[in-house]
Amino acid sequence: MQIKKLSLLILLSFVLAAGFAPFVFAQAPKSLAPAPVNAPVNTPEQPQSIAPSGSQSIAPPPSARARVPLQINVEELEEIDSDSVGTLTEEQGGFGIAMWEGTNRSLVEKLLPKLPVNSSSRTMRALMRRLLLSAAKAPRNTNPLDNQIASTQPVSATEPTPAAKPEASGKLLAMRIERLSAMGDVAAVDGLLKVAPNRDTDPALLKSETDVLFLSNDNARACPLVAGQIRNVETAYWQKALIYCQALAGEHDKANLGADMLRETGEKDEVFFGLINSLTGVEKFVITSLSKPTPLHFSMIRAAKAKLPKDVTSSNNPAVLKTIATSPNADPALRIDTAERAEAMGALDTDVLRQLYAGVTFTKETLDTALSQASAERTALSRALLYRKALVESIPTAKAEILAKVFKLAREGGLFQSTARVYHRILKELPATQDLVWFAPEAARALLAAGDGPSAQIWFNVLRTTGIVDEKAAALRDQLAPLARLSGHMSDEEWSTTKLDSWWIAETATSEENPLDVEAAHARGTLLYNLMEALGDPVPARRWEALLDGPPQSSTVMPQSALWRTLNQAVDDVKRAETVLISMLALGQSGPTEVNPIVLRKVVLSLRLVGLAKEARAIALEAAVAAGL
Repeated sequence: MQIKKLSLLILLSFVLAAGFAPFVFAQAPKSLAPAPVNAPVNTPEQPQSIAPSGSQSIAPPPSARARVPLQINVEELEEIDSDSVGTLTEEQGGFGIAMWEGTNRSLVEKLLPKLPVNSSSRTMRALMRRLLLSAAKAPRNTNPLDNQIASTQPVSATEPTPAAKPEASGKLLAMRIERLSAMGDVAAVDGLLKVAPNRDTDPALLKSETDVLFLSNDNARACPLVAGQIRNVETAYWQKALIYCQALAGEHDKANLGADMLRETGEKDEVFFGLINSLTGVEKFVITSLSKPTPLHFSMIRAAKAKLPKDVTSSNNPAVLKTIATSPNADPALRIDTAERAEAMGALDTDVLRQLYAGVTFTKETLDTALSQASAERTALSRALLYRKALVESIPTAKAEILAKVFKLAREGGLFQSTARVYHRILKELPATQDLVWFAPEAARALLAAGDGPSAQIWFNVLRTTGIVDEKAAALRDQLAPLARLSGHMSDEEWSTTKLDSWWIAETATSEENPLDVEAAHARGTLLYNLMEALGDPVPARRWEALLDGPPQSSTVMPQSALWRTLNQAVDDVKRAETVLISMLALGQSGPTEVNPIVLRKVVLSLRLVGLAKEARAIALEAAVAAGL
């Protein structure tokens, strides 16, 4: 059996090698010898014997005098460290060339692959992106004990401390590219690959580049890259990629033969084999299931014009979700669902989701019942229906009612931030008048979530002026005051801790329309006070004491003690990059909107203490608006 497999692999190598012709271009032999120099060479003059007519001595020309040899220092050029390359300088938003100074390399190698790249927090995504793209000197193993972990021999106390072993160059770069790929940031991966000095020789980087090209539907660049990997022909990835490229080039016999031989070696990718049959005209293939799609699958599906199955959305990979959302051969409901998730993760531009919403056709009768239907169904299509309804509504009061419903449903479904970005243009066009003062708090929250502070300030001002003469408006103003402070739209002169007293009164007020939810009020109070103190605003003891009516303990998920301690040390030593790395891990995939307030407080405070006050406030604001503060 082993001899049979070996024979198949050898034969497969010849078959695949024969298929390289369309992608390898002949070039004339190039001489490696130095180019001939046509310009005249300046040579020193030779001393000449001159026979003087008299006895006068003639000094020799300067060229004939003894020359002092030049002292030339020859130093070997240092090889470029591939782990240190990046596309962001400090001026461009990077964390600086010395961002890893004092950080142990083993810590970075251990934690970097765990970055929560699927988080829906845009602030977290921006911080992780900057961390992964920064051009910086790679960290070193500063702790000699790190080099003894793999050794089973005890180290004698009399033996000298072993020197730190050299790090494997390129390991961190590969990790960074993998995390960026997992984020679905194809442009960032492409940019980092372009500055990688070992991109043409490192197998992991070559595979990453090929995946990027397949995801970008750039087969014209992907296939020549695949053709150059004949030395890796025994790898299933390159075998499948080459067979696909042969099918694209019209070499159907070679592609079918290669696919048959690949199946004989034990490859089980039935979707791949079915799509090859479709591309080579053997038979039409219908995909019934694809729970773990790859970039190659998506490229083949586009080329074969095959329909995507419903279970393809089970993937939580942002790049996969983005690809599905932009695939014309996917069902509209499927595209909207994946587009919502991809946009929330930051992998898809918000405009694409708006266009998908606006592209769904609804009847007038359906639009008339949009509010009730959206409340009952809560599907991707019902959210598209609400968007269309808000888009066509021209009466400000009616539009505000639709938006209020939209944001209420979004908060309940955990989609508030994404929804705020989608509706930003509609909301910005809504006039901030006293007639709509009841809508001011939600409008301000949504505008802040969309990153539009100036427009939110307009609604804050409406509440300030209206609250002077209107009791209900005053209560809304008091309820929104802490958020204005958290967002930086209330100055030190305007702010006082007594506003927290007013906020609590408004928060715990009860009526027939709004019955008091004690548990929710305590949860918002706990979140607010932790955020305020993390950002430097003290909270009076009386306000904390008011929260003691609740249970003395609650079950929650906390970061492991080692991570907590490492974060403390990183902050004490002002290690900015290390602080960012550990803070992202502490927040986790759930991000600031779902993490425990104590953890959130620690992260916000840590970022502020290492000079990232703007980012700390942005994370605090994400949590505040999502909670309805």
